[in-house]
Amino acid sequence: MRTAKPFWLAIGMLCLVLWPAVIAAHGDWRIGQAQERLKAAGFDPGPIDGVLGPQTRAALRRYQASQRVPATGALDEATRQALLPRERQPEGGDAKPEPWSKAPPGGEFKKMASLFQLPDFFSGLGMLYVQPETLPVGPYLAYDRRGNLVSTVYMVPLKDLRAGKAFNSLVLPHAEVDHVDIYYNNGHPGVPDPHYHVVLWYISADQAATLE
Repeated sequence: MRTAKPFWLAIGMLCLVLWPAVIAAHGDWRIGQAQERLKAAGFDPGPIDGVLGPQTRAALRRYQASQRVPATGALDEATRQALLPRERQPEGGDAKPEPWSKAPPGGEFKKMASLFQLPDFFSGLGMLYVQPETLPVGPYLAYDRRGNLVSTVYMVPLKDLRAGKAFNSLVLPHAEVDHVDIYYNNGHPGVPDPHYHVVLWYISADQAATLE
């Protein structure tokens, strides 16, 4: 029983730390994008956390008033059209996919296999890309063998959970999340300490099971 208490304490801490990320992932993932746009436009939404809290609602009302749309404090359709213009599809064709939707994602993201002695493709997970400065937690973008984005992964060291470390900027879902997996890993190149994988899947569990 004594050996079980630290384990369940760590699990409890993991849930408390990551609960906002999971809630935001299953909610409207566009809230995080809206918060970034609000901040850039001079309407402070508070933390960029993907959560429609009081500060974000107040910022939305101020923005909505400036755009002469109903000041609902919600990310409604009229506000999305004004605040998130990239959601609109161009006339005569489909919307251009975001650069992260296909591998390689570009920017500062690097393939894990190019940074550490790791395989190009992880069975059950896919090809992983990460911005080195965000190690060890990530986010890591995972792709299938056709280069399609399938999940965002976070690797949270157990020692950080035991120390009560906060992770305030983890939410980076790039699409609607289908389900979330959380599981333990003893460590591997790049993240050598024991840690938990938190996987925000954009595909179904059946599709995830085919990643070989």
